[in-house]
Amino acid sequence: MKPIARQGDLHRCPCSGHGVTPIVSGSPQSRVEGQPVARMGDKTACGATIIEGSGSATTDGQPTAYLGCKTDHGGEIISAASQAMVEP
Repeated sequence: MKPIARQGDLHRCPCSGHGVTPIVSGSPQSRVEGQPVARMGDKTACGATIIEGSGSATTDGQPTAYLGCKTDHGGEIISAASQAMVEP
């Protein structure tokens, strides 16, 4: 099980000048620990798109993102919920 990622959690991007940025979009309907749940297809502040998600859990029809999910800039999610977990 992996911690669920949410809007506001951090992503580390290897692109020059991007660095560590927050996830800036998430579910309009589902929250975990007070924050919208991040899903495959959601964006980070540097413009990266989350390209991984759970193979067994969806949020609003999209795979639920979790700690360690990759983005299309080659980065990954580096922070997530403290209590809520999902199967990768």
